[in-house]
Amino acid sequence: MTSSRPTRRSLARLGLAALAAVSIAATAGCAGSGDGDSSAKEISIINRWSDPIGKAAAEEMFEAFTAETGITVKNNSQPSSGDTYQPAVRSALSSSNAPSLAVDNAGPNTAEYAKSGAVRDITDFFDETLADRSSAGATSGEMYDGKLYGISAGAVVGNLIWYNPDYLAEFGIDAADITTYEEWMQAMETIKKAGGTPIVLGAKDQWPGGHYLNDFVQRALGSEQTTALYERTVNPDAPDSPKWTDPAVVGAFQDYVDMKPLFQDGFLGEAQATADSLFLSGDVGFYEMGSWYLTAIQNAKPDFEPGVMLFPALEDGAGSGDEVTLGNDSLMVSADADPEAAEAFLEFFTRPDVAAKFGAATSKIMPYEIDESLSTVDDIIAPQWEAINGFATGGEAALFNDQAIDVNIYQTYIWQGSVGLMSGDVTPEELASQLEQATVDAQKANG
Repeated sequence: MTSSRPTRRSLARLGLAALAAVSIAATAGCAGSGDGDSSAKEISIINRWSDPIGKAAAEEMFEAFTAETGITVKNNSQPSSGDTYQPAVRSALSSSNAPSLAVDNAGPNTAEYAKSGAVRDITDFFDETLADRSSAGATSGEMYDGKLYGISAGAVVGNLIWYNPDYLAEFGIDAADITTYEEWMQAMETIKKAGGTPIVLGAKDQWPGGHYLNDFVQRALGSEQTTALYERTVNPDAPDSPKWTDPAVVGAFQDYVDMKPLFQDGFLGEAQATADSLFLSGDVGFYEMGSWYLTAIQNAKPDFEPGVMLFPALEDGAGSGDEVTLGNDSLMVSADADPEAAEAFLEFFTRPDVAAKFGAATSKIMPYEIDESLSTVDDIIAPQWEAINGFATGGEAALFNDQAIDVNIYQTYIWQGSVGLMSGDVTPEELASQLEQATVDAQKANG
């Protein structure tokens, strides 16, 4: 069964407008372009649409594209795990047999591909063909040196806390009563003392812990200052404040460390997919994960109805509890692609009927004109999607740290650093100092 999703258009206008407002402008450089043979009848695309629902939606879209254009699509879907997916894209785009199109995080990743010449400048094509059907979010994090190198493959909302209301009730806890991190910690400690499992984390994949650092920093500094902090890693002309070594940022890292006793045993060696399943089994109170988790819920059909709330505010933090983290996926054309065939797919992908169907099937926010009659979501996730829609249109926003921070910095010091904090290999103060030094070094290198 399905129910209509009438709020998707308002989400694209408001949530993605916020995403556009906080996009980090990339610095100097340019990428090459070339001519392709328009007679090519096959394109290939490396993407992260590998879960059963996402893959089915993609295959349906590819088949429809082939039926209309005669161009076949080779679907290279890869597991979405951050520590393996992005290296796979980089390897593919640098190979002698590069895919025609590639999906990856917008922001510094797109800029890196553009700077290296791995992807095409599509500015003129977008302006002439796609601009009139696109909202601001379509190009958020897609620019480099004043040129466009990708379009949105769909956006997501982060800094969400999922919860099991039935499990919480067993411990006398109502998530509606939780508005601050301190109240949340008290609730989880109550569960822990009673022998339950308060919260789960798949730290093995690194990026889930990195998202916690994003959550805490955004709550400590607020979205505007968080964006300024992240921008220092990619913009040599950015102000030198705030710093990673500021007490508020160090305190945010410590808040994450303080959660360690509350995670399940063995969480450092367990993957994100394992944590997904543990929460949906019904014996866990809370789980931090973005709006893409809707697909996991839809696939698993758990015996309870998951609730969702924003990451709680810090009582002494500058950020408010209604600020959100937004992320944009980039759909890029490789330098080796047949431009006519690749552009035909971009035009098809952004068409109102196609964008509506694909966005609804994958729970992605599509920043394009859509056919509302085709924008439907399964009843099993309709309440959660409505809540997320409200979050996205309610407050200020910042980009994910792994879409706003220099690629090498976030992989080494945010992803790996989040594991180091939990393993005890690095202290909050040490990690903050390492991040500050890496930021200063990046500014010098880019200046």
